[in-house]
Amino acid sequence: MSPMLRSLIPVPAAWLVKAICATLRVHVLRGDIEQTVWARRGNVIYAFWHGHLLYLMYRYRGSGVHILVSQSRDGEALSRILQCFGLPTIRGSSSRGGRRSLLELVRQVRAGASAGIAPDGPRGPRHRAQLGIITLARLTEIPIIPVAVGARWKIEFQSWDRFLLPLPGSRIVVAYGEPVVVPSDADSALLEHKRQELEGTLLKLTEEVTLATYSRMSSSSGRELG
Repeated sequence: MSPMLRSLIPVPAAWLVKAICATLRVHVLRGDIEQTVWARRGNVIYAFWHGHLLYLMYRYRGSGVHILVSQSRDGEALSRILQCFGLPTIRGSSSRGGRRSLLELVRQVRAGASAGIAPDGPRGPRHRAQLGIITLARLTEIPIIPVAVGARWKIEFQSWDRFLLPLPGSRIVVAYGEPVVVPSDADSALLEHKRQELEGTLLKLTEEVTLATYSRMSSSSGRELG
């Protein structure tokens, strides 16, 4: 794909995502967890699987949440799409620009911004959390809120992350887990324990939202969102 064509794709792609997501029937599980952390701290660190990003970029449009995106060509296109949703990006990953991007995330979060990180990105293994987000939480003392997304009618791409594309009109379930708090004096053993805690929570949430999309239910937060 030529650089010119790659530069033209993000805007129509963003409009397509917005058009699809505007039709979704969304149910939220334990939305009070997010609200409580926001009320106490004013900012949060969101953790979600890489394949769940599409609906979340719509859900948090215009919020200013800083999203970590890789420095690859695919990352460049994704970064431009996210910017169409009012979501600033920080470029870097565990393989390229990791230290610089971590320091920039620390600076932004300490200044009051929220961050969003896919701990299994940018290349996987799928649903295997890496330590970067745990280190960010330790350095900033900001809780991590795990969040997962499930869709009843969907396409899952044959990519490493099984990227989730909800179909128009689908039931969507968004589930939040209890915050993962990392002490500022955590040693390597505790950091690994927290990594496993986050990974386990995200796996449980993923199973929960998958089952919930097929059940008759009402939103535990008492509202339905688009």
